[in-house]
Amino acid sequence: MEKIKDFRINLNSDSLENVKKIKDKVENFVSENDIKNLSFSLSSLLDIPVEVINKKIKQIVYNHFDYYDKDPKFKINFSFFSSIKYFFLFTVLILFKKKLKLQDNKKKKIDIILDNVEKNYVLEKFNKTLSYFDSCLILHNKSLSRKKIHKNTLFFLTHSFFFSNSILKGKTILFLKFITKLFYLSKKKELNLIKIFFIIFYSSLKYNKIFSLYESNFLIHDRIYHSCPIRNYIFKKNGGSKVFCLQSHLAEGTISVFNDIDVLVTFGEENDTKKKLELLGAKINDSIVCGSIRMERALSNLQKLDEINEIDILLIGINIANWVGTSKNIIDIYYKHLEWITKISKKYPKLKITIKHHPNYRGDYKEDNIIKKTNIETIINPSNNLNSYHFLLKSKLILSFGSTMILEGSSLRSNCFFLDPDGKNTTFFDKLDYLQKIRITNFDNLDSLVQKHLINNNKILDLDNNKFCLPHQNASQNLFKNISRIGFHENKNIK
Repeated sequence: MEKIKDFRINLNSDSLENVKKIKDKVENFVSENDIKNLSFSLSSLLDIPVEVINKKIKQIVYNHFDYYDKDPKFKINFSFFSSIKYFFLFTVLILFKKKLKLQDNKKKKIDIILDNVEKNYVLEKFNKTLSYFDSCLILHNKSLSRKKIHKNTLFFLTHSFFFSNSILKGKTILFLKFITKLFYLSKKKELNLIKIFFIIFYSSLKYNKIFSLYESNFLIHDRIYHSCPIRNYIFKKNGGSKVFCLQSHLAEGTISVFNDIDVLVTFGEENDTKKKLELLGAKINDSIVCGSIRMERALSNLQKLDEINEIDILLIGINIANWVGTSKNIIDIYYKHLEWITKISKKYPKLKITIKHHPNYRGDYKEDNIIKKTNIETIINPSNNLNSYHFLLKSKLILSFGSTMILEGSSLRSNCFFLDPDGKNTTFFDKLDYLQKIRITNFDNLDSLVQKHLINNNKILDLDNNKFCLPHQNASQNLFKNISRIGFHENKNIK
């Protein structure tokens, strides 16, 4: 059998098929006897079911596949210094837990917990939803602004303390034997296994500590790749009922592998996202729909909308990410969609065309070369607190290679379409059949659309926009009502 470190994908092959091959390789790796034995050992030590441990191993190993490498591969090779580092960290958490005198705290009941808050915008995004609850807990790993947060909100900095945990009691020798075995097998198999299992160990200690202090029926987070089977299991073991994960992106292949989701919250009334995630190894128990709470917040203030001039064609940019390493085809068609926009600009020079990039866009010399000598305007950071959603409202035709704003914009009854030259963007669109009517795969169709809508001022066919995204105005309230409804049924079932 091919060793995982020797595994390669064929960059001339289909994009999504390559992602599935990577997924299959990870599953084969986890089924190897040495890995299975380590999983069983850690399962016993942490008192976590082995299937939960295996799910987390799959996530970790998959996340070590480097799509950015010229020759994409798994970056989990054995490193002596890295292994020593994680051996030391293991040892510190095992041996020194008893020296930490933490004040006894009675478990505090919280209405809802928000996890994985990395930046202020995540807190701002969820603020209205959280305001419907009497109390909430914010789990974050960086300092946050606490302005405009209602008074019954608690903040917990997840990486600010050592762990003192009852699950380690009486198991010091067993854990030391386990990490010694880990180090030996890491060296033997020439893989950094000790790092993989440390991540699981650390997650277990962290969430056991958090949920020993705070109990809630509900936990919520955004971005499907923030799902964590360890967290989900420990949350429910300590009295939790449901974990909700909000859709923030299309189910693009590279970020959609091995997700563990209790309740998936989608933009629109469709089931294809759930099916695609499951195809890529996800476990999803249920799904609900609420619209876009991100857009609800972004469009809460329209006072400065007049500062934006009318736009004929708005191209919403996407950042270069893992998807660029799935195949050679996807790189080619990415720049081809920019060439299409350039051709439209030259054919219809009176049209105002704008490319709106993310605020963290770092520039792209290839894009600059493609659009030079055209009247295309590029905007990255607009002034006066304007955001990308404001530009949606001022645009007649909205296009993108893969931004979820196409879905969100559809809820505004805007004319929103994906550009997918030659239909080769499979990692983004394959298995998402509900997007076919808004997926443009050849230039002639784009040209016809421009002529029909912008030149001849004809109305574009009405679509079932609720499939793509519900209206944003009540998104937070929709989410709250769905959580409350599920909570009611859970309590009813308990009785």
